[in-house]
Amino acid sequence: MSINPSNAPASGLSLGFSLKAALTVLGADKGAPSQTAAGQAASASGGSAVFVTLSVEAQAFMATTTASKAGKTGNGTSAGPYAAYFPTRDGKNATALAKAVSDPGAVSSSAGLSGPAIAKDARTRMDAQYAAMKASGKPFDFDSFEGRDWYSLMGDLDRRSLEAVRSNAGGNFSKQEQDIAQSIMAQQEGLAMGLYNGPISQEASFTDPFRGDEAARMKANLTFLDAVGPEEKTSTEWATRRASAQVSYEIHTREKGDEPEKLDSDNPLATLIKQAMDRSQSDPLRHILKTPDALKTQAWFKGFESRLDTTVAQNMAQGIAQGVALAKATTPVADSAKPA
Repeated sequence: MSINPSNAPASGLSLGFSLKAALTVLGADKGAPSQTAAGQAASASGGSAVFVTLSVEAQAFMATTTASKAGKTGNGTSAGPYAAYFPTRDGKNATALAKAVSDPGAVSSSAGLSGPAIAKDARTRMDAQYAAMKASGKPFDFDSFEGRDWYSLMGDLDRRSLEAVRSNAGGNFSKQEQDIAQSIMAQQEGLAMGLYNGPISQEASFTDPFRGDEAARMKANLTFLDAVGPEEKTSTEWATRRASAQVSYEIHTREKGDEPEKLDSDNPLATLIKQAMDRSQSDPLRHILKTPDALKTQAWFKGFESRLDTTVAQNMAQGIAQGVALAKATTPVADSAKPA
């Protein structure tokens, strides 16, 4: 079973309501002792102390609220919970980059596009940013403070567009641009897993929502990976990471004495790799495998080589079809076609 919204963590709205209800039941709402950061009630007016144990989900909500405060703009309006971790040279929000942390499947720059068109659009957007920086008298600086020029360059690229840059789709991007895109994508995934990656100046505002619960962390990673665009899912690298994340989730869950949920992927390549990892009875991943040929050299993949080429072709065809379908679903409606 693939992960779908029903398997994903509860939304901020429902979780906020549940948290308030839980505190009320425990006598920790209005009129009750105030809570410390550790969840321990401070004694008030001689009343007995109340101890509240927050679930991982409740802690995640509180951490997101903290991050959201860090993402406020100068005028106090919300720029999204992760905006502060993608600073730009002019202070404008890199909204697409920040949004992809909590919603990696969000479509903006790639709306209505598929295949080579995504790469072409990304190239055009980046060239415009290069030109604007040069016109300002300060050309793009790879070594800019806190990577601000990185986020300025790619700030309006959604994750599908970043994947086009990372994978050098159509041969349109330099090695430096590919590396920047890969770094930003890894940052998005890390933040979604509760692992801080961003400017040192903002680190204090970040809270790990999983509080050391590695099973919950890996489940969040699975949710993130399953939500990315179809183009990213065609890569051997994504499939290897997805299979490894599931193995890790299952191991950590069993270490807690619980039975893991069945969170199998509907991606044929990730499924094949997971089967090979399961047979090895451990997570054999030591580094990210980027090509089918690299997979074939792994001792733990032995016995699955004959199925690989067919599976890779099937996976690619599935990704292309899903990309085309997504392009159709996100094509902006022309004004003339809108209902009166």
